[in-house]
Amino acid sequence: MVSTRADLADLEAFVAIARAGGFRKAAVIRGVSGSALSHSIRGLENRLGVRLFHRTSRSISLTAAGEVLLAELEPRFLGIQAAIDLLDSFRSGPSGRVRVNTLRDAAQLLVAPRMPSFRRSYPDVEIEISVDDRFIDMVAEGFDAGIRYGGTVPEGMIASRLTPELEWVVVGSPAYLNERGRPERPTDLLKHECIRIRTGTDRVYKWELGNGDRMVTLDVPGLLTLGDSELSIRMAEEGCGLFYCLRARVEDKLAAGALEVVLPDWTSQGPGFHAYYVSHRQVPSALRTFLDHLKAPISYDDGELSKRP
Repeated sequence: MVSTRADLADLEAFVAIARAGGFRKAAVIRGVSGSALSHSIRGLENRLGVRLFHRTSRSISLTAAGEVLLAELEPRFLGIQAAIDLLDSFRSGPSGRVRVNTLRDAAQLLVAPRMPSFRRSYPDVEIEISVDDRFIDMVAEGFDAGIRYGGTVPEGMIASRLTPELEWVVVGSPAYLNERGRPERPTDLLKHECIRIRTGTDRVYKWELGNGDRMVTLDVPGLLTLGDSELSIRMAEEGCGLFYCLRARVEDKLAAGALEVVLPDWTSQGPGFHAYYVSHRQVPSALRTFLDHLKAPISYDDGELSKRP
């Protein structure tokens, strides 16, 4: 019968490997070597007298025995975490580590403005933020939550809205527009140089102008395709073409006159930022507190912005 501390650690490692789908990914998440995890599982299998994983040079999968063991163990380990989270009521505040993967736009507009007040309010919570527009396997990479636009949350995840809808606009520099002319209707964009967007799914994004039945979707032309909003905005400022982006990302440029909104009657409302996490997991108190903080309005009292994006 499994009862030693080493056995429990190996069982936890087994669950981590099964969740991550591989020894290498689980090793990265746990901060150990893949060979150490492989040694642990071999020892566990020898003690239990059953094989838990089918292994090939390229992949692993659970055996029938492994599937049964995972189904029994996972809710129990989650229950342990939930029990530990209950102790927060006896502390001065939540504690623990939170790992979040987020879009660059959300990092700039949502996370960065709220991080100083969160650190002051919850000094015992350790936060790790990974900024990446590419879609990744959040669970396999060991993240507790991700932040994406609503409508792009991976299937099977629980989504939680963090912001209201966001406004999208087409912008250009006055110099570019004075030289090339100002579009009067969406189809005029097809005659312009546009800075195209490569999304985290590795596809070139079609620009959406207007709302509802009035929405027009255009596959705009352009010799410049970029995958970073900050660089694209800089290129638009330099007169390299028109760019389609969140209005909140360029408010300062618009106020300064470095950029201007093109086709102001054709701005578009899109889904706000959403957090997402695994549906069958108990949400740790530190993560829940962090996400709640992202939803809260920002006040001048913090020396930060006064409103949400």
